[in-house]
Amino acid sequence: MLKPALHAVRQLRPRLRLALIIVSVAALYAVAFLDPYIALIMLPFYALGCARGKHPLALLALSTIPALALIASSVVKFAITGIPLVTYDHYFLRDNVLMLAYNDWRIATALIVGTLAAVFYIKHLFAGRGSFSRTERWTLATVTIACVVITLSMQGWSDDIWNWEEDLGAPTVRAFVRSSQIPEAQLARLPTTELAPSTPDSPVIAPDFAAPSGPLPDIFMVLQESTFPPEMLRPGYAPRVLFAKDAPDSGPLHVHTFAGGTWRSEFSVITQMRPQEFGSDGLYVFHQLEGRIKRSLFTELKKLGYRTMAFYPSPGSFLNGENFYRSIGVDEFYDAKDLGLSSGWNWKTSDAALYNAMLKTIGDSKAPVVAMLLTINQHGPHDRKDPMTDYVARFAQSDEAYGGFLDALAQRGRKAGVFTFGDHQPEFMTRFFEDHTKWYHTAYDIRCVNFTCAPTPEPAGVPLDIVMLPTVALQKFGFTLDNFSIYQHAIFKTCIDDIMRCDDTARLTLNGVFAKYFE
Repeated sequence: MLKPALHAVRQLRPRLRLALIIVSVAALYAVAFLDPYIALIMLPFYALGCARGKHPLALLALSTIPALALIASSVVKFAITGIPLVTYDHYFLRDNVLMLAYNDWRIATALIVGTLAAVFYIKHLFAGRGSFSRTERWTLATVTIACVVITLSMQGWSDDIWNWEEDLGAPTVRAFVRSSQIPEAQLARLPTTELAPSTPDSPVIAPDFAAPSGPLPDIFMVLQESTFPPEMLRPGYAPRVLFAKDAPDSGPLHVHTFAGGTWRSEFSVITQMRPQEFGSDGLYVFHQLEGRIKRSLFTELKKLGYRTMAFYPSPGSFLNGENFYRSIGVDEFYDAKDLGLSSGWNWKTSDAALYNAMLKTIGDSKAPVVAMLLTINQHGPHDRKDPMTDYVARFAQSDEAYGGFLDALAQRGRKAGVFTFGDHQPEFMTRFFEDHTKWYHTAYDIRCVNFTCAPTPEPAGVPLDIVMLPTVALQKFGFTLDNFSIYQHAIFKTCIDDIMRCDDTARLTLNGVFAKYFE
């Protein structure tokens, strides 16, 4: 039986052999992954290709190509980010692809190849002219019925966003289609939650942050793009200032994103909440949660008279950054164009240029300043053959610039509290660490300029969770924490200040407390 089949295949023309391979791959995929949702992608292309006199096998192959291309794209995205292709990726695609292509040859190449392939595909799909054949009619009816059944089955899906996470854990057409039904971002929490009582370690329950004595310090939060301590791979490397081993208040940091998703680390710092707590993997919180977060470091410090500012090395429109920051209490937002550093996006903007532009914009402010600054020097792509040497060279530039920034703050004569942190590791780290848990470790550094840091408990020697970093820094700067921050420290004390070391009950309980600040 096998021999006649192989003989029949050999008799096919080369194009039909290729079509048979494409159809076979699609069929094997649908069976192996139990994914009938591929029919939803096939249907419109099969219908458009009908009545054009094509061989049934060729038409079937053409109709499956878009679905296979979607799967391939999802696999690539999943390999890089751990998240499959989902319909809400439109947040990223609609405003940013051309901007990124201008700065990254890989994205530009993918766009060019994808556009040419789409033109070539459409040309072949619409080529020819004829009438509906019996095969086309029956196949079209069968696929249509399958799509109706699939669509009807979608109506029974849960409205609870947290029931979707397991289904979105693989790069399949099913995950892509189901993601279109994900409800609005929610905050996962236990049914009822009360504030924790005072404890010996946190004797004061206060509604707001309390200021330290004397003049309020300016506060600078510096996000070091794609940065981690080089000694993780080169033990002999000794930074001069940035994440220096002899720095009094620095250490390892646990972040919640890898190889991208800088905004996730931004969100974690400025809201003290992990973005994934709001469901749908927290990938586009700047879009999904604009206007819905009522508490942030900016809103709370503004109560003490702080001037709230953010400085971006990229356009403020990127992933809705400016709108989100303004919705959480930032009154002044400056992007690269506002700062006169570029006409839009320039990944080669030096850290020193950003520091200088920020200080020039702030000037001799009468009010104390709290500012978030994002650097861009370490943004990839790094050298493909020897990425670590490229990385270390860039790190040395950032190290020098950070030291210059601290010197400039000292020369201003004003009190300044600074904490800097790596937002995530670059994608090339997959080559060096098979242990995925190591992918989520960067570092932090806290500095008190023109004043002495307040004494606080010594760090435990394990990575500090990034959601805890801002309040650890504020305590160093002499602030007394508000009730939410006190409770956060109390509940995660048993987890050594890392929310991922706690069980779900602790995490969801804290989420319930934060719910009063979330719409």
